[in-house]
Amino acid sequence: MKAFGGGVRLEGEGVVLRPFGLDDAPSLIEVIRAGEDFLPPNFPGVLEAEPIAWFLREGVHKLQRFGLGIHLATIHPGTGDLLGTIGLFRVNWEHLSCEVGYGMRPGARGRGHATESLSLITAWALRHCGLHRVELRAMVTNGASLRVAEKAGYVREGVARGAERDADGISRDMVVFSRISTDPAHREP
Repeated sequence: MKAFGGGVRLEGEGVVLRPFGLDDAPSLIEVIRAGEDFLPPNFPGVLEAEPIAWFLREGVHKLQRFGLGIHLATIHPGTGDLLGTIGLFRVNWEHLSCEVGYGMRPGARGRGHATESLSLITAWALRHCGLHRVELRAMVTNGASLRVAEKAGYVREGVARGAERDADGISRDMVVFSRISTDPAHREP
């Protein structure tokens, strides 16, 4: 799909969303060393130079190449520091829908970066990628993520009971939110 083609760069007041690259290796190494837990499950978790380089050069971009999603780095516009990640996944072109997921580094939380990133990628997905629905799921116990969804104009649809298994193999309840292309325009950053 050409929807995710080309160089994606979304700029807001407090964040820039852009593809990961080899220049992000020092930040990724720092995150792995610190044991920060915000990275998506497909990101490297071991300090090995070759797998990290391959991932930043090719692996992280596979979803995008196949039109099945996109992973973007959330960067501070002034310092260039890695604040977190955000991405679209489980893209279904037949139904024009996808899910969105994000994570912020511990030092970047509580500053509006997640809300701004979510607003930027959602507007891009609904206006420029041809998608009609973006779904967000957050654990019922994740108050911060629930607030981010609400601040970004997502509509709470309900609770999906036992919908996702955590790292311990326990099925957790998830709050389901969505934004659709016909929703009234949300005040975006």
